[in-house]
Amino acid sequence: MENIVLIGFMGSGKTTIGREIALLGGRFLLDTDGLIEQNMGKSVREIFASVGEKGFRKIESQLILWLSANVKNAVIATGGGMPIYNDVHYLGKVFWLDVGFESIVKRLDSIEKKKRPLFDDMAKAQSLFNERKAVYEKQAQYVVGGSASPVEIAKKIVSLMNERVI
Repeated sequence: MENIVLIGFMGSGKTTIGREIALLGGRFLLDTDGLIEQNMGKSVREIFASVGEKGFRKIESQLILWLSANVKNAVIATGGGMPIYNDVHYLGKVFWLDVGFESIVKRLDSIEKKKRPLFDDMAKAQSLFNERKAVYEKQAQYVVGGSASPVEIAKKIVSLMNERVI
């Protein structure tokens, strides 16, 4: 079975919704930022500090190649920038979690914001959000509004995947 790939801005709920999809059965959740952190032995913030954004994006590209060759029937929650710098279609069916910037900011507590280097400057984060929307839309095969509960969104995504099978 094909992977479910979740894209969207930082804090849009990719990992949370991916976990709910996995709980519905038959799939495991793989969070790309988490996989990179585990492999590198550093946080995303530390990786950015040591190799820069360009180096981090190269690591993401290598991960995409590995995942596309080795992983099937999973839920893959991408980092917010992964689909901006890489074609994520190789990973599976792509779902964009379309959530407004204000909603994302409300969701993130100070601990979560500290994990995300691009949230250090809120005006810059808003600008980045606006720039990335068009790319998310272009990469997505499905656009799913992110205002419902994670369980409802997960059920909708699983339903859309099941429709494709028939």
